[in-house]
Amino acid sequence: MKITLTKLKYYLAAAFFMAAVGPAMAQGVHRDLNLKKGDEFQRQIVITSNCLLQRGSQKLNLSTYSSVTKIYKINNISGNHATISITISKIIDSLNALGQKVVFNSDKRPDPDSFIQMALLQMIGKPAMVTVDEKGKISTVQKQLPMDDTLLSFTGIQNEGLAAGHLLEFTTGFPANPFLKKGYSWTDSTASTISHFIIYAATSRTTTITYSTASLAGNLNSRINGVMLVDNESGIILKRSTQSVTTGYELVKGVIYTATRRTATSEVCYKTTDQAK
Repeated sequence: MKITLTKLKYYLAAAFFMAAVGPAMAQGVHRDLNLKKGDEFQRQIVITSNCLLQRGSQKLNLSTYSSVTKIYKINNISGNHATISITISKIIDSLNALGQKVVFNSDKRPDPDSFIQMALLQMIGKPAMVTVDEKGKISTVQKQLPMDDTLLSFTGIQNEGLAAGHLLEFTTGFPANPFLKKGYSWTDSTASTISHFIIYAATSRTTTITYSTASLAGNLNSRINGVMLVDNESGIILKRSTQSVTTGYELVKGVIYTATRRTATSEVCYKTTDQAK
């Protein structure tokens, strides 16, 4: 059995829950990524998610697993700015809903009758293009990744937050300060989120940071707990894992559904080019 485009509209209540909530980062002195033409970074993100929608005795369970590999390549350097292409090189995704299952692996031939599989296939190998400064902050977005927000939310895949003023998602604004030791803590807040950070461990090469975030977005509330391993020299997030719970309600065709979503995310990022070159 297949989950078709027609059936997809009935799951839109769960879409908002599939958008990952990224932690706010402390402001301060930024590191220099020291990007060079030809540099290449690989980032792999794995997400497992379970969502329950309920209205009275009616229940809908959605469970997803997604593994996405992205390649970030430095195409050109001009002054203190770098042009970077961002390409999705591989997707493995599975979705279970109402006793039906969709499985997609970009290394295998997709089912031509599956809307979801064919849409995911269109995301492979089509790069976005951005310009960033030496801190990893995006100055211009020349081309976005070919993504459908509803489809991504439905399948549990994270969208790439490409917008001027944002940091690349594998970098951090955590201040490069050698005097910040184990136990140092701080708080970041916006109009809708508040985040608490603590330095769990620090060496000459890396810093381990634990954090918790509370977020209110309209009719949804999220609580996120996570830990990240940051390279001290570049500010690259080498490893990150999070656990989150989102609760609230969603209005679909004039009907209110209560919803709970639990998500576990892990990611790794590393430089794939030869450091000596």
